[in-house]
Parts: sequence; structure tokens; C-alpha cells
Amino acid sequence: MQGRSPAAKDERKDTWVPGRLRPKFGQVCNFWKRYDELADRNDREMSRNLNSNLDVLLIFAALFSAINTTFISLTMPSLSPDPMDKTNTLLELLVRKVDNSTVTTADLSPPFSPQSNCVTTNCLLYASLSCSLLAAMGAMLAKEWLQNFDRTGQVGPLEEQARTRQRKFHALQRWHSEEIVLFLPNLLILSVLFFFAGLAIYVLPINLLV
Repeated sequence: MQGRSPAAKDERKDTWVPGRLRPKFGQVCNFWKRYDELADRNDREMSRNLNSNLDVLLIFAALFSAINTTFISLTMPSLSPDPMDKTNTLLELLVRKVDNSTVTTADLSPPFSPQSNCVTTNCLLYASLSCSLLAAMGAMLAKEWLQNFDRTGQVGPLEEQARTRQRKFHALQRWHSEEIVLFLPNLLILSVLFFFAGLAIYVLPINLLV
């Protein structure tokens, strides 16, 4: 049986087997270079998709919060007594006293109690505003996470950059950052539902009176 050539023996000797031989310097460099290319492509795509979703979410949350605040400013006075009613009652009592008329407790205005539909409406509107503000705050935090995860401007050996990137990526996974970003639109949907429910409860008695 013919023996193997010296070149074949040298080739087998230089082959990297895990646990037996260390890889060549060129193999290590190629690995980290390939890793850097794939990681950079994946990170850019993830950041672009999440940032675009967060931008739309922030714009919608800002506009909706402004609309919600306007409705709250319209419904809030219904939770407190009207100062004009108390003034009118006092004027009426003064007129009766001048005319020497008898003033009874029935002439006094009853204690103020807000209507139940007004209380429910304001609770729903405040819940809606809280959800939209919470979504906006979460979007701002998520953009900070993505900015910190960005590797633009990093210097140093490829291996060190790759290890730093992997630590950040594991941290994002551990805190479920991507899942949180994808959950934020659900808060806005809940906010819209609260808003329309409160608006319906507030408008329905007015419609029945008309």
C-alpha cells in the first residue's frame, strides 16, 4: 500500500480540529470579519424597522394626547360645583332677607354631587391619556436603547467590537427589548378604546335630553 505524500501529511496536520489544534491566525481574522458583516447587516435592519415604528408611534401618541387633553379640559368642570350657582343662591337669600321673607333650608342649594356619567367619562379619559403617555415614554426609552446599541463610530480590533456587540445584544434579549417595542402599539389601541368609550358615555345623556 502506497504511503501518503508529505504534502498530504502537512495539510492534515494544519487542519483545525476542535480541542486538538488552535485555528490559524488567518482563520480567526476571517471569522471575526464575517461575523462583523453579518451582525452589522442584521443590526441595521433591526434598528431601521424598530426606529420607523417608534417614529410613527411617537407622532400618533403626541397628537392623540393633545386631543385627549382637550376633551379632559371640557369635562373636568362637571366634577366640581359651578361657582355661579352658589353666587346666585347667595343673591337670592339676600333679596329674601331684604324683603323680610322667611328663609328655610329648602331655599338653600343642595350639596353638590357630580353625575355618575361625568365621573366615568373622566376616569376613562384619564386612563386613555395615561396609556398614550406610557406608550410615548416607552418609545423614547426604546430609541435610547437602539442608539446605545448602534455601533457607528466604534474603533478597535474586530474581535473586541464583536464581543462588545454580543454583550449588548444579549442584554437586549434579556430585557425583552424587541418584544416591548412591539407591544407599545397595543397601549395606543387601548388608549383609543378608552377614549371612545368615555366619549360615548359623555355624549349619550346629552343626546337623550335633546
